[in-house]
Amino acid sequence: MSEILLRQLKHDGFCYRHHPTQLVAQLPAGFVLLSPRATPIWDYRKTWRAENDVYHYCWFGRWFNLLEVVDPSGNLLELYAHIASPISLADGEVSYIDYELDVTSIHGPRLVDEDEFAEAVETYGYSAELQAQCYAAAADALALVKRWQAGLPPEQALAQIDAMGA
Repeated sequence: MSEILLRQLKHDGFCYRHHPTQLVAQLPAGFVLLSPRATPIWDYRKTWRAENDVYHYCWFGRWFNLLEVVDPSGNLLELYAHIASPISLADGEVSYIDYELDVTSIHGPRLVDEDEFAEAVETYGYSAELQAQCYAAAADALALVKRWQAGLPPEQALAQIDAMGA
């Protein structure tokens, strides 16, 4: 495993959150990151340490990425998908634009943060095409969260997206 930096960006390129993470696996379809509990997380508003392990599944060319939040005993607490630009991995850094719309498995799966998305649409002037892309990605993320099997080895986990087609 190698340590890299994960940067979450706003539509205008502002880095609103970043933290070190570990590259667990890099495969043709994407890659898997692990941010262990106690990882320091910097946010432009505050800094804190992660309470749980987070496995971050990223596919090249997809408009979302998926997190498995796991407690210290290894129990799955939540699946969480960020609707985001296709992820970039280069020069020891991972980054993506967070479009504010998200999917959670808690009380669902369901779409969350639509209010934040609406605010971002106004603030950044998201085009109608980008908004449609985000909602299409959210539908794909909802479908994936519904059938996701947690705890699989990286190659099997990333392959779960294959059933969604192109």
